[in-house]
Amino acid sequence: MTYAYAQNAYTKTKVNTSATPLDLVIMLYDGAIEYLQKAVYYINDGNIQRKIEYLSRARAIIEELLSSLNTEIGGDVADNLQSLYLYMLIELTKANAENNIAKIEEVEKLLIELRSAWRAIR
Repeated sequence: MTYAYAQNAYTKTKVNTSATPLDLVIMLYDGAIEYLQKAVYYINDGNIQRKIEYLSRARAIIEELLSSLNTEIGGDVADNLQSLYLYMLIELTKANAENNIAKIEEVEKLLIELRSAWRAIR
């Protein structure tokens, strides 16, 4: 059994058994941050295919966070998060086209700040 397989099994078990909705949001942030770090690594390594793969995974997570917002219930907080997630998606599209590490790191920093805020709420 590989480490990645074991980690995936652990994550699925955690999600299916004990994770609260807040835990799931934090896990999504963790995943997006990890994928952005891998994308930067692969840009530096010159592996464009893997860079695209990890940026796509990070984008998919941000899109999921965006689609889960309820602006009627969430009010200004949800509206602000919506704007921020849309900004992140635009920046990651630009970063992908330009191999721009600074844009990826900017989005990563925003995700880290949001994750910290959600952890504080938890």
